[in-house]
Amino acid sequence: MTSRVLLAVATVVGLLVLPLAASTTLRTVAAAPGARQASLTVTPPIYVPGQAVRFRGTLGKAGRRTVHLQSHMNRPGDTWLDVPSSTFRTAGDGSFDFTFTAPSMSGISYRVAGGGVATRGERFDARPQEITLTLQGADAASPFHAIAPLLPFTVLADTTPPVRSALGTPPPIPGRTVLLQERHDGNRWRTIQRSTTDSAGHATFRVAAPLLGERVLRARQERWTRGGSAIGWYASFPAYFSVLGLGGLLPRATAAATTPSTAAPSRSEARPTAGERYRWGRTLFDFAWERGQDLTSPPSKGTRPRGTWLDTSDGTGRATPFNGGLVLQSKLKHGGAGDRGTTTATMRGNARSTGRWEFRLQGHAWEGGPAPFRFRLDLVPEGTPVTGCPTEAVVVADVTVGEPGLAVGVRSQRAGSQWTRRLPGLRLAEKPFNLAVEVAAKHTTWFIDGRPVATVTGARAHLGRRLVPRYSLVGADREMNGAQVDSDWQRGWSLARGRQVTSGAALTRTAYAAC
Repeated sequence: MTSRVLLAVATVVGLLVLPLAASTTLRTVAAAPGARQASLTVTPPIYVPGQAVRFRGTLGKAGRRTVHLQSHMNRPGDTWLDVPSSTFRTAGDGSFDFTFTAPSMSGISYRVAGGGVATRGERFDARPQEITLTLQGADAASPFHAIAPLLPFTVLADTTPPVRSALGTPPPIPGRTVLLQERHDGNRWRTIQRSTTDSAGHATFRVAAPLLGERVLRARQERWTRGGSAIGWYASFPAYFSVLGLGGLLPRATAAATTPSTAAPSRSEARPTAGERYRWGRTLFDFAWERGQDLTSPPSKGTRPRGTWLDTSDGTGRATPFNGGLVLQSKLKHGGAGDRGTTTATMRGNARSTGRWEFRLQGHAWEGGPAPFRFRLDLVPEGTPVTGCPTEAVVVADVTVGEPGLAVGVRSQRAGSQWTRRLPGLRLAEKPFNLAVEVAAKHTTWFIDGRPVATVTGARAHLGRRLVPRYSLVGADREMNGAQVDSDWQRGWSLARGRQVTSGAALTRTAYAAC
C-alpha cells in the first residue's frame, strides 16, 4: 500500500444516482509527443476503487489497432508500465471507447497506448469506500450509543458519510445490499438482517434492545458487480448499543496528548525488497489491493494465487482494504475516547512450513499517552486461535506503536524456548519500510529493506508447521491511544529460487515466557 491513513461512486453508464450525461463533465487531455491528435476522456469523475470507469478518445491515427492501458505511480524515477488484462481495439478511425475498473491507489495516472502512440496521462484519485453505523439521529463518529431496555431502536447505515472531507465523500450506489451483523464468539460477526441502499446511499434496520447489557453491531455493504464494476464488500467499525448507556465498554478515560490528523496519507516511496535483491523469482501470491478487492478476494498476482483474509475485532477497531493496501484501525475518529480491544487480520490458505514472506509496513500514532497499542506481525500455524500472544509463531515484527524499537524472533511453547533480537533504531511510524522473513528447515532469517538483520539456526527454532501471516493491533478492554497500521502489500515465495541467506545477526535464546 502506499503510505496512507484513511481513504474513500457514481457508477458508469447510469448505474448510480445521476445519469452520466447529466452529471459528468468530460475531461480531455492533450496529445503526448508524437501523437498530435491523441485525446482521452475519463468518466465519471467521482468513483470508488473497483468501479467501472469509461475511457473514450482517439490515438489520432486512423486504422484498427490494439490498445492497452499504462499506469504511472508519479514518483521520481517511475516509468509507464503496462496494466495487465487491459487490451482493447480501436475503431477504424482510431477512436476507442471501453470501460475498466478504477485503481484503489490515490494519485496514480493512466493513459491509453497502442501503435507507437499514447495519450497523456489522466490522474486517478478514487474516493475510499466507507460505511458508518449509528443510532438514528446520533453522531456516527462515536462508537457508543445509549438505548432503552426492551424497546426496539433504529440504526442507520450510511455508505456516503462525510467523515473524510479532505478525501471526498463516496457517491451513493442505490440498490446495493447492506448486511447488519452482530458480534459473536467474542470477536467474529454473523448476519442478523439485510437491506438495500436508497438513493442517498442509506439503509435502516430495526433492532430489539436487550433488558440489560449491550448489542455490538456493524454494517457491511456487499460486493457490487453491475456494469463491469468489481467493488469489494466493505464493513463499518463496530458500534455499541448499550442499555441506558451502562455497557461495559463505554469510555472510561481519554488518552493524553491527543494529536489527531486529518491529512491524506503521503505517497509511498520505493524501497529495496529482499525478493528483488536475492532474486526470489515470481511470487506464489501477491496481495496488491490495487483494484477494489475485499478481504475475501484472492491475491491478484502469483503462480499460486490462493488465499483470503479473516478479520476479527473484540473492540472498536477494524481491518479493511484501504487506499491500495490492508489497514488495521483502532477507531473511525483519530482523536478522542473510544479506542480499545484487539483487531486482527489472518490469512487463510496457501500455508507453507518453509518459504519466504515479505510485507510493507507503516504506522500512525494518532494519540500519545500511557496506553499505546502493540502491533504484531506473525507467521502462525494454520488454524491458530486468535490471541494477542500466539504460543507458536515466527515473529516478523513486534512493536509498540509510536515508540522506537522493533523485535523479531521465534516463539515456541513446544520447544520451551524463544529466540529474540531487538532492533532499537527502527520505528513503526509515518515512513514505510519493508520486512521479510525466510523460513528454511535449518534457519530463519529476517530482512529490513532487503538487508538481512537477524538469523537463527537449528532445528529447535523451526516450528515445523504450515504457516500463515497474521496482523494484530493488540489493545486492552480500556481506553487506548488511537493508532493505525498500514500494509501496502503481502507477498509469498517458495525456497525454490534465489540464494538462501544466513548472514543476519544471531538471536538471543531464552526460556519460553508470555508475551
